[in-house]
Amino acid sequence: MNQLKIDLGAQLPPGVDYPEIGLEDSFSFQCQGCGDCCRKRSDIVLSGYDLYRICCRFALPSQMVIDAFCQSYIGAATRLPVIRLKPRRDNGNCPFLTAESNCAIHSHKPLVCALYPLGQSIDFEPGADPSDPKIRRRCIHYFAQDTGCSGHRVTLTLREYLDSFSILEREELDLRWARDCLALSSRVRALEKRLRPIEIKYLHRKTLRALYLDYDFHEDFAPQYDRNIAQLEETLCKLEGDKTYKKEDVT
Repeated sequence: MNQLKIDLGAQLPPGVDYPEIGLEDSFSFQCQGCGDCCRKRSDIVLSGYDLYRICCRFALPSQMVIDAFCQSYIGAATRLPVIRLKPRRDNGNCPFLTAESNCAIHSHKPLVCALYPLGQSIDFEPGADPSDPKIRRRCIHYFAQDTGCSGHRVTLTLREYLDSFSILEREELDLRWARDCLALSSRVRALEKRLRPIEIKYLHRKTLRALYLDYDFHEDFAPQYDRNIAQLEETLCKLEGDKTYKKEDVT
């Protein structure tokens, strides 16, 4: 199995032009429904919301889904926990690709899979409010990728394509996730330079729980995310300078 460890917030390859597609612009791609885009893949990184949706699909808690279908590690650059789909050992394919070349979680697939053959990039504005639709349109950009497929040609507007997977409805959560992870990465990397190894381990564990684990699939994601980020903020503040936290808690 490919052991390459993809980090959060992957960069676009240099030297390639990715023209942006407007919401009402049309674009075309070819697809023969063969499932090849789900084979030999080790780069499908999940957000907390992606993992939550898969948990809802199987009615299983986060840790069980991670243990069964994912790999968990600390990103080399971001120093944040990364959860990615773990390719099958026998053939290197996505664990949710069926023998009939269908997606077993089609209605709950991760954002990167739902977008394909589109890609998404995000430009942040300091202090931007993700709940403002106008700000989301300025910050979130979509572009087409060459599938290399010779199948049936499909032509849609960007809005039609995004609506087919309810992607516009989740944009606020996705923008918040990206914004929060960017800020968290900066703080965690700074803390790692001065914390003891046991404290770094504690910080990584608290961050993993806040971003991925402490979610009940019976309840809405957003309120749980708000709660978890607020609790993680308390932990970060204590580690950054408020020494009133109990040392025995850091184990």
